[in-house]
Amino acid sequence: MKKILLTLVFVMVAQFNFASANDSILNQARKHFQQENYKEAISAYKQFLRTTSESDLKNVYIELANTYYKANDKKNAVNCIKDAIAKYGFQEADFIYNQTILPKLSDYALAQLYDDIDTLHQKYMASLD
Repeated sequence: MKKILLTLVFVMVAQFNFASANDSILNQARKHFQQENYKEAISAYKQFLRTTSESDLKNVYIELANTYYKANDKKNAVNCIKDAIAKYGFQEADFIYNQTILPKLSDYALAQLYDDIDTLHQKYMASLD
């Protein structure tokens, strides 16, 4: 019984430390973005996305899209928004009401993706089944 309890405590501590490290990576990405260090921010966001166990990453993908957009990489910005739509249900209304997406990126991406939004959203809906 003692071994089981110790194992359970160890697993809980390990998960807490892993979550703290991932939160730190995300915070670092946001800090780089605020300091206009877009290359470092992109790297940190990608690392976070590779290592996180979170299930709702819609706004993280939008933050990464914002970073690509600020780095003048509109293609990857739009691709991140495609992922947010197909994987996490970002919707047409989010282009207007989401507080995370940059307004200029919102306008640009909506114009680029307008014909594909329904198809991308259907991929998201199919992933829920």
